[in-house]
Amino acid sequence: MLDAQEKTQKAAPKRAKGILHGKRVIVLGACCSFGRSTARALMACGAQVVAADSSADGLKHMGAAVPLHLKGEPEEALRRVGRAWGEARLDAVVNLMPLRHPDKIDLNIAALQGIVQAFMPALSAREGQIVTVVARPEQALEVGAGAMAPALASAQGAFAHALRRDGLTLNMVNVSDVAISPARAAVVGLLAGSLGPLNGSELRL
Repeated sequence: MLDAQEKTQKAAPKRAKGILHGKRVIVLGACCSFGRSTARALMACGAQVVAADSSADGLKHMGAAVPLHLKGEPEEALRRVGRAWGEARLDAVVNLMPLRHPDKIDLNIAALQGIVQAFMPALSAREGQIVTVVARPEQALEVGAGAMAPALASAQGAFAHALRRDGLTLNMVNVSDVAISPARAAVVGLLAGSLGPLNGSELRL
């Protein structure tokens, strides 16, 4: 016969854990509108989200996400955080810096390099991921913004090739203004592994 505790456990409904349950994710550049909605989507899927941004005021509006205020130049700020983070659990970094600074190619390449260097020990230990989101410009004459995705794709490809044996994967989501919801779904799918074993890929939505 079942004792009282076993009966209670049998009767209790099982709580859905979500496809990202147990994963710890840093959302970098989290205070843009896409960052806030993406953080909510990740948490709804069970992830523990750390919202990282240079805007202290913006971080106050990130809900249940753990705030991480980045001070100074992005690359140096990331290295400082990475040294403090060490090999603590980390499954992914969602890099939204190109959305925060859509025309600053050098800054975004430096930020991607900073992410790799800062968090490689933690990410490699978990076979972690870096997912970068880039927005396509509405106007063809927006030269700086239009050149962002190819520049980051090239840098990402080099990192993905160099780090393929370290268990670290890098992918990019290239999104238009009319594909915001699919972009969030693509980020979740990449982190959950439901889109396949991609590395160095660019998903255009």
